[in-house]
Amino acid sequence: MQLLEFTDKGIYCPVADAYIDPWRPVGKALITHGHADHARWGHRHYLCTVQAKPVIRYRLGRQISISTLDYGEAIVMNGVRISFHPAGHIIGSAQIRLEYKGEVWVV
Repeated sequence: MQLLEFTDKGIYCPVADAYIDPWRPVGKALITHGHADHARWGHRHYLCTVQAKPVIRYRLGRQISISTLDYGEAIVMNGVRISFHPAGHIIGSAQIRLEYKGEVWVV
């Protein structure tokens, strides 16, 4: 199984069962930043940086389920270590690093 694969919903991490900036509704969406082509409405749960949350909430509504991480902070989903790192694009934008069994991807 690959750590990341491209699907009709977006970039998918099957081990973590999460998508990066998905373009169709999914259960878990890891969001790089608040622009409309990256943060779309309809996902069950969103994960983004602390700084991106206000933009995403403003755009998508207060009712969305959203969690945040600080830059460099990590969360583990089904053994995949996920962290957000500054991208320098807009406030709160991030590169997402995924680590699993020695394999590392940055998106």
